Amino acid sequence: MTAHADGRASAFTSTSASPITSPATSSFADEGSGDAVLLSASLGTTAAMWAPQRTRLRTERRVIAYDHRGHGASPVPPGPYDLADLVHDAVALLDSLDIESADVVGISLGGTVGLALAADHPDRVRSLVTVNAPAFADDPAFWRRRAAAIREQGMKAATSGLLGRWYAPAVAQAPTALVQETVEGVGRLDPEGYAACCEAIAGTDLRDRLAAVRCPVLVVNGLADAVVPAHHARTIAAAVPGARQVELPDAGHLLSQEIPDRLHTLLTEHWTSPTATAAAADARKATP
Repeated sequence: MTAHADGRASAFTSTSASPITSPATSSFADEGSGDAVLLSASLGTTAAMWAPQRTRLRTERRVIAYDHRGHGASPVPPGPYDLADLVHDAVALLDSLDIESADVVGISLGGTVGLALAADHPDRVRSLVTVNAPAFADDPAFWRRRAAAIREQGMKAATSGLLGRWYAPAVAQAPTALVQETVEGVGRLDPEGYAACCEAIAGTDLRDRLAAVRCPVLVVNGLADAVVPAHHARTIAAAVPGARQVELPDAGHLLSQEIPDRLHTLLTEHWTSPTATAAAADARKATP
């Protein structure tokens, strides 16, 4: 089922110099029933990227997969965006669905959003899994240049060589239909929305906020990732209290599509760990 959030605002205080815009009315899929899982996608993708996870998880849980502002069917508010805007959108989406807290899974930019959400809204995140997520921008100027190039040249400036950057060599050499559709989908995105999200990445640095994350956290990274270096996962795992890290030697950036069975096992193990189970029980007690 596809629906839209009502754009209800929620309490949020930005840690950046940029003012928070009104929350975008996120486009999303709401499937299954049970404990809620919020799937937050990478830059340049939509809720469709989570197809393998949605198919399996919706038989066990309520699964919410959404498009970031400027992506897919979500609106494209005027840029530039800030990470706080993207977090604000996620909170507004949960509010609109009357979801008090969720297990959050985020890949790349979606994982960064998940970290900020857990740090600033700890009551909304029961547990968190980040996949190849950056904790900060290694080269903010690169992301600003990319935003400028997208505005000047359109989405063709983002698609060259994407298959080899997003996927491990074995997958890139023999892409599945889902992989091909994910890469081709980048070219159909709104250039302004993509560029404004690049600017959000450029302004991101969560290193001094990671210690505020208190929910159970699993940090997953692929060592064949050509987009986000492994030092980000190690930084997150070292700074978040009690976080556990899993490195996957032959996995690339969008490993959720490369090794869906392995990721499903990791998610299930994380959610059923004693720490995560206790956090879920506490969340249920707190829900009227």
